[in-house]
Amino acid sequence: MYLKKTESRINNTFLWKTGLFMTIAILVLSSCISAKPKVQIAIQPLGNVRSQILTVIKLGIEKVYDAKVVLLHKRNLPKAAYYKPRWRYRADILLDKLEAWTDKKYTKVVGITEVDISATKGNIYDWGIFGLGQINGRPCVISTFRLKRGMKNTKHFYNRLVKVVNHEIGHTFGLWHCPVKGCLMQDARGTIRTVDSESGDFCKACKIKLKDILKQN
Repeated sequence: MYLKKTESRINNTFLWKTGLFMTIAILVLSSCISAKPKVQIAIQPLGNVRSQILTVIKLGIEKVYDAKVVLLHKRNLPKAAYYKPRWRYRADILLDKLEAWTDKKYTKVVGITEVDISATKGNIYDWGIFGLGQINGRPCVISTFRLKRGMKNTKHFYNRLVKVVNHEIGHTFGLWHCPVKGCLMQDARGTIRTVDSESGDFCKACKIKLKDILKQN
């Protein structure tokens, strides 16, 4: 009689533990299935870009965005984008190429080059720029060329670079220029001094906007 009761208790304990384990396993599996996949951002070197620059950019993106950042193999700068009168490359054409080249599995693609790039600004057809991001699009492109001007040291240059990269990515997520001084989305207005004055982070309003945008993706 005693042995039967003991066996019954053991069986009940085993069944209870088994049921608990199965419940936990189902909850964990459901959580994994329902969780949204992490945003994937690709870095596309255009022409020769130093490896240290690419590393700094990758770490800089990961610090600001909750994303998996992947470094792609180098591509040559397309001849179609070259603007011979000013010896530089048209950013709008580079954006088109980046969109066409990049696998659809990547949420965003960041083109990086060390040559000068330009875009049309108002009545000026060819205006030299730091970078260009497509609002609510996938691609953006950044040049290190103008970010070196007046730099104090390499660290200063890298800080500028990461700010501009994250600013242009912000545009691809639908963020427009922000009037708040120091916000990462502040309009540089063609001067590197504005980039230097930025905090490197979004203001409160832009953080809320970005959070809402990412929820919808």
